[in-house]
Amino acid sequence: MIIGDVDTVASPVLAPVRQLQDGWAGLDEAASLETLRALQRQACALSESAAEHGYRKVADLAGIIDVMLAPLAEGEETFTREFKDILRDYLEALVKLSAETPCAPRPEVVEAVGAQARRSLRVLILEAEETLADELSHQIAHFGYSIETAATLDELLALLAEETPEAVVMDVLLPEEELSLSEAAQRVRELGGEDLPLLFLTERGDIESRLRAARAGADAYVLKPVDVHELVDQLDKLTTEQEKDPFHIVIVEDSSTQAIYYSTILKRAGMHTTVVNDSIRVLEVLDEAAADLILMDMYMPGCSGTELATVIRQVPRYASIPIVFLSAETQLERQLDAMSLGGDDFLTKPISPAHLIRSVAIRAERARILRSLMLTDNLTGLLNHTSIKEQLHNEVARAARRGGTLSFAMIDIDHFKSVNDTHGHPVGDRVIKTLARVLQQRLRKTDYIGRYGGEEFAVILPDADAPTAAAIVDQVRKSFGKIRQFSSEGVFACSFSAGVASFPDCPDAVEVALEADKALYAAKHAGRNTVSIAVRD
Repeated sequence: MIIGDVDTVASPVLAPVRQLQDGWAGLDEAASLETLRALQRQACALSESAAEHGYRKVADLAGIIDVMLAPLAEGEETFTREFKDILRDYLEALVKLSAETPCAPRPEVVEAVGAQARRSLRVLILEAEETLADELSHQIAHFGYSIETAATLDELLALLAEETPEAVVMDVLLPEEELSLSEAAQRVRELGGEDLPLLFLTERGDIESRLRAARAGADAYVLKPVDVHELVDQLDKLTTEQEKDPFHIVIVEDSSTQAIYYSTILKRAGMHTTVVNDSIRVLEVLDEAAADLILMDMYMPGCSGTELATVIRQVPRYASIPIVFLSAETQLERQLDAMSLGGDDFLTKPISPAHLIRSVAIRAERARILRSLMLTDNLTGLLNHTSIKEQLHNEVARAARRGGTLSFAMIDIDHFKSVNDTHGHPVGDRVIKTLARVLQQRLRKTDYIGRYGGEEFAVILPDADAPTAAAIVDQVRKSFGKIRQFSSEGVFACSFSAGVASFPDCPDAVEVALEADKALYAAKHAGRNTVSIAVRD
């Protein structure tokens, strides 16, 4: 089943639809690039406005018009009478759609989509060249930023006075010639604060220019012609809070009093703890939530710490979890024997709170770094093929225990071989990284994203049925398709196809992956650039 849109109404968007239609009707073959770009911006704004109000068909069609106008607005294709007639028909369809009654989005889709998107980050751009300012604004917005532009420093300062943004991007060639770059940067920081990230745009990459920018307080330095992907990379680094999930420490201790004591100390240090008083339950606890470290008593009734460590090490996915023994044992030989049987460290009771916190944090941090290196793809930082497949098995098992649901999406970039052949493998790698970034920004924090191999990606969406997951992935598809990719061969755009399958519609993880792959094939067969839901016989 291919995802379709629900009929929508467009009374609030009827005026901009008419404006776009009138503007197009007045054009001829001599239309300037500036006029075409203005119409393209109108189509983009209409698409975004219609989507915000729930008018999906209007939003989709306006988005198509935006993409169709791009080659003309960039001067890559010529304006023809045939093209004008085609777009005229599209605009007439927009008018008809704007007269229909809106259909409210399904509640579950609203909830899922609302949970996925990060807060839109406000960025101000000071750029006197209107064409460049509009282009940057249009492209950066696809990566989750809210952009406002200013042509002069006074306009920028007025915007700063309204609300402090997350970052300011400014051309080093200021329209106000009487001000130096340092003076302008100082005025910006006086209003925006000393910690406000400043990114400078310039045509000069020599060391003297870079030094002047550094002295003026530049946090990033981007050369013209601007590579939007590089600029977004810098914005991501400067504006995204690098929040680390708290360490999850599993405490295996038969004494409830001792367990509460250690748990309280670690919680006060910002860690999350799970206490296991019955050692037989440890595998069950590890199955339920990933652990960064296991803090384990050496001597417990029914099962010693070394025996339990041996059992844990028998499970491949737990082999890398650090096990730290905690005991009153002081004999070095016995401590070494314990570590040889699966332990990573040995702490002697009694232990001071500071020593416990430091020892656990150091071990947990090191283990997390090593696990990240083993589990992630080098190019994108996403989970690698093995890790995403293993995570799918874990999440399906968890959903089965809880009686929940889960969806799995397979994503493949369309015509990727031609991208490599035409633009080169470095550009192909950049396209892959762009899709990885869009997936990370648009999906929910609870979702798992992996690079399946080559240009294929996989996404696990817990607590989402197939229609909900498909709607989320389809939003990512639309955003990715609007991003312009740059190379020496010219500007181009990419699309992807996706297939979605779900549990418990499919009985196990193997079947979920197989059906998602079949649905992906169906999406490719249907013409690509679409999302297909698995249909089981």
